[in-house]
Amino acid sequence: MRKCFFAKKALGTLLLFVLMAIPAFASPTQIVFWSALGGNNGKILDEFVKEFNDSQTDIVVTNEFQGAYADVEQKLMAAIASGKTPDICMLEISRIPAFVAAKVLAPLDGFAAGPDGIDVKDFVQGLLDESRIDGKLYSLPQSRSMPVFYYNKDMFRAAGLKADKAPANWKELREAAIKLTSADGSKVGFGIQTGNPWWYFQSAVESSGAAISKLVDGKPVPTFNSPEAVAALQWWYDLVKKDKAAKLYVGKGLTAWELLQADFISGKVGMMYITTGWMGNILTNSKFEVGVGPLAAGPGGVRKIPTGGNGIVIPANAPKAKQDAAWKFLKWLTDTDQTAEWAMRTGYMPLRISAGESKAMKAYIAKNPSFQVAVDSMLYASPFPSIKRNPKTEPTCDVLWERIFINNESIQKVADEVAKQVAEQLK
Repeated sequence: MRKCFFAKKALGTLLLFVLMAIPAFASPTQIVFWSALGGNNGKILDEFVKEFNDSQTDIVVTNEFQGAYADVEQKLMAAIASGKTPDICMLEISRIPAFVAAKVLAPLDGFAAGPDGIDVKDFVQGLLDESRIDGKLYSLPQSRSMPVFYYNKDMFRAAGLKADKAPANWKELREAAIKLTSADGSKVGFGIQTGNPWWYFQSAVESSGAAISKLVDGKPVPTFNSPEAVAALQWWYDLVKKDKAAKLYVGKGLTAWELLQADFISGKVGMMYITTGWMGNILTNSKFEVGVGPLAAGPGGVRKIPTGGNGIVIPANAPKAKQDAAWKFLKWLTDTDQTAEWAMRTGYMPLRISAGESKAMKAYIAKNPSFQVAVDSMLYASPFPSIKRNPKTEPTCDVLWERIFINNESIQKVADEVAKQVAEQLK
């Protein structure tokens, strides 16, 4: 019996040593990624997340679509207030300064310069500069875009219009829109949406030679109620209401954009301004020849094109292990290969120099010259007006667009009242 006891004890000790010698397999770090890309691009983003998850065993990323950029912004504010934030988040680039001011985002400089860092010089510096606030890096650009002019070449030819180039200016755009609009209303020349109209608003005002705002003693002051700006807004209003050559798409956020895109792809709308980020979907799904060009210049030959898109941030209250994991995913997502593939599949700008110079990207542009038009449009890129740095101002200006185009109120009256509201918000 004693021999049996000591034998069992020895066996137990041996098993303990064996178990101690086997390395412990920790569970992967789970991180939640809030994104603002829906539709086809959202599906592509899901594929990227799956590819990252399949490429390693240490981290599992869950992509949670939260709606349009404005929706993500509001939800992140609420999450911060409740103390339950995502581990990594996609924000519209002009909204990030407000979160930095609230000290709720983690600076990324330590990650970027650390042992698992990145070459920040490989990013397009003009865009990366918008990710730096007060000298610190708070986001990495992932999907940066701008609107371009899409037009249906088949409709142009059928209407007796030259299809080799997009309308160069507002005069040519109006003439084309009128010719493309059918008497029975089944086809319309141009499409305008009200769900997220900032790009229309900024481009209309600035391409007329006016300004959305100016700095006075270092402080932003709204100027979009000037006579020149009001005349520009009147021109676009007349295209819809007087010429009846443009259709108004009403809806909130991405809904109106998607309705406009769907009608263009189905051949019901001849021209539209929409993001480069949807170029891949538009070229793939349109059954006609799609033309792509820069936005039309205003009456004086001025062409100003607003930019948009996101930066990806890491909330400051996330645990260190979660922040480390979020950074590894962000590094992978914005690396050369992923940046090039993302640009080719979606139409967003190639944000890394190495991605733009890659063989794959050069081959893609050779086969898809329309994408070169989008890249060249960066020459006309206009920075965010100073008032947009305050997150309250864009929704207020969106109401201006609704009051003019939906409520049919006096443009000068609305511009004056909204400019006053914005001025109060900026105090």
